[in-house]
Amino acid sequence: MELSNKIHRRAFLGSTLAALPAMTQTGQRRSPSDVFRVGCLNVVDYSHLNDIWAPFINPRAGKKDAPFTGMRITHCWEIDRTKAEEFAKAYGCQAVKNFDDMVGKVDGIINGGYYNYPWNHILHQPYLEAGLPNLINRPFANSLAKAQKMIETARKYRATILVPSAFEYNDPMARAKAWASGKKIICYNATNSTDDYATHGVHGVYMISWVVADAGNPVVSVAYRAKNWWNLPGLLTFEHRDKDGRQFFGSLHLVSDFLGTMQIYTTEEHGGQIYEKKNFAIRAGTGFPFDKTELWAPTIWVFENMAMNGDMPQTFEQIYQKTNVFLAGFKSILENDGKPVKLEEVPEEWASPVELPDRPGDPTVSLFEKKFGSATRNP
Repeated sequence: MELSNKIHRRAFLGSTLAALPAMTQTGQRRSPSDVFRVGCLNVVDYSHLNDIWAPFINPRAGKKDAPFTGMRITHCWEIDRTKAEEFAKAYGCQAVKNFDDMVGKVDGIINGGYYNYPWNHILHQPYLEAGLPNLINRPFANSLAKAQKMIETARKYRATILVPSAFEYNDPMARAKAWASGKKIICYNATNSTDDYATHGVHGVYMISWVVADAGNPVVSVAYRAKNWWNLPGLLTFEHRDKDGRQFFGSLHLVSDFLGTMQIYTTEEHGGQIYEKKNFAIRAGTGFPFDKTELWAPTIWVFENMAMNGDMPQTFEQIYQKTNVFLAGFKSILENDGKPVKLEEVPEEWASPVELPDRPGDPTVSLFEKKFGSATRNP
């Protein structure tokens, strides 16, 4: 596919930009004693910011919050201005009228929402052009064309991007990736506590991309079987090829219990084939501070490290590829009766849905479409 080829041709550039020191980013601290100023997009409606990430950065008065970073939220924007004002009051920051009003006032951007994902290429354009570090919550984009637009802008203006899931940046999955790297994976079984595919199934997709695909085993195709994409249970099957071209498969069960688990089977040569397996499970943590540090705070720490040091934990190619995997799963259940869809079979203009049938009556999508146009319109 042309877009995929573009990414591969520029993979070296993406890797180089990921390693650039902080002095090349305009989002660095102005002096070592200055607080790193964060501007926040999409802070309330189905957002990780309001009750999860923001308390780590700006502890609220009268709440049992504790600061976990050296950053400070100074400005915020929400599609519903009233909710932006409520967030600003709670966290001691300034609500802005327009999404791009924070340019020149902040050193980095955190986008915590879900409903905005078809319009992220618009919302982040001014901040990528300013060369700032951008945290763009999952999902990244609802089409490959939009993903490509953001990546190309980031490259051009030397901006850094983090597209995280809490299921990637945690100690169990860091150990899983380290353990599996360099081994011949035979197969794996994973589980993912899910509401629907778009908002929470994507956690499992990103987890597998981080642990397995980014370790040198790219996804080739995705099959997604379920009654529909907004109800449980569901089953995704991933086809991989390792660096030698060897094929293997893994499964992701979308369920309602454990946060996220992965059981990986590998083979080692010791006078013959000996199969190994190892289990990894994400835990929420028990009591303070572990109920914060085990699952939720690491994403913000990864962003802060990227902002300070220019270290992107994933290359632009890897961000593009996990977006492609996410969209291939959607295309499988929506248009291919759950049969495998190869990554190159996802057209660059094909757009996944954003409205959630399991959350009827939410006006957020209509507010975005009124302001920015149809969710399916590509750049």
